[in-house]
Amino acid sequence: MSLKEQLRGDLSALAERSLAIRSMCQNEESTKQYLILPMLSVLGYDCANPYEVQPEYAAGFREGVQERVDYVVLQNGEPQIAVECKKCGADLISNRGQLRGYFAALTSVHLAILTDGIRYEFFTDSENPNVMDDEPFVTLDLSASDSIPMDVLEACTLVCRSNFNAASIAESAEARLISKRVRAILMQEVREPSEKFCRVILDQAGLKNLRRTSIETHYSALIRDAFEEALVLPVIEEMRRSSETAKSEQKNDLDEACAQRIVTTDRELAVYRYVCRRLAFLSPDEAHFSAVEQVQHRDYVGKFVVYLQSVRKGRLFEFIEGSNGYDKFLFPFGEVMTNTMQDIDEPLRRIFVQRVRELQADRMSDARSAVVA
Repeated sequence: MSLKEQLRGDLSALAERSLAIRSMCQNEESTKQYLILPMLSVLGYDCANPYEVQPEYAAGFREGVQERVDYVVLQNGEPQIAVECKKCGADLISNRGQLRGYFAALTSVHLAILTDGIRYEFFTDSENPNVMDDEPFVTLDLSASDSIPMDVLEACTLVCRSNFNAASIAESAEARLISKRVRAILMQEVREPSEKFCRVILDQAGLKNLRRTSIETHYSALIRDAFEEALVLPVIEEMRRSSETAKSEQKNDLDEACAQRIVTTDRELAVYRYVCRRLAFLSPDEAHFSAVEQVQHRDYVGKFVVYLQSVRKGRLFEFIEGSNGYDKFLFPFGEVMTNTMQDIDEPLRRIFVQRVRELQADRMSDARSAVVA
């Protein structure tokens, strides 16, 4: 078994346990003992070996004040990883400043972890030596362990004891941070294409010297839709193909579809592609963006169902193709009759966020039941 496969399995088991007991971790000390030390063990570090993991390590950066970082991971007697712990549920962003001070004080440290036992933010000094970056190069969220993105898993393998190399981590972190910033810029341009961006694209398409009003009223929307079609759908389809966590459909659903010998129409497929494309842009965060890969469809007699993971529990809406140009979208909380698919954006976003929240709650409940059993 490869390191990546082993780590995925270990993280999944740890997530089940951590989610089941986190309600008992009401302070920082219990969070350390029951959630964070087990994570260090999963990464391969011997928490019972004082030559490898040291608690309350001196990291003073202000004269006359004795500061200590919660844990350091040592290599050849030198601290290599600083771990700052907060009680489960704490706001990590507001505590980054404290970790940044420890990072500067411990000059041999080039990797720092800020965590509440469920969310783990990994930082390095990719921009300036011994100056912690402002944003983490990767964030691991155990509450979404069923769908850990492949790139997050790969980054975590670099932190494992058997694979640890500070130079490799710094190189990977720099690439990830640059990619993240470029993606943010592109996502903003696709959502609301700027005049400058539109002119660059239109110039390549042979359209020059266009008036600003023409770009704003006509070409901006055209570029946005073309960008979505060209870039977002292939990404979603690739995510779906490579996903190792996609669940198989219920056997009776497959039997029903086969027995009915239903032929999915071009219009139904167009609706499905639109949903995947729009959800990628309507998603409020990375967790929801990753969940888009689990959006699937099922065809029945007289209706076309789009759902998240489960046809029954995760149903987003039913689509009924109209013969007069107006299609019907049946959401759990209401019906939308339209000839313009953009009209479903808001109810689609609303039900998608709700379904993601419900599925996360189900995973937590299953984890608690497993512990009790």
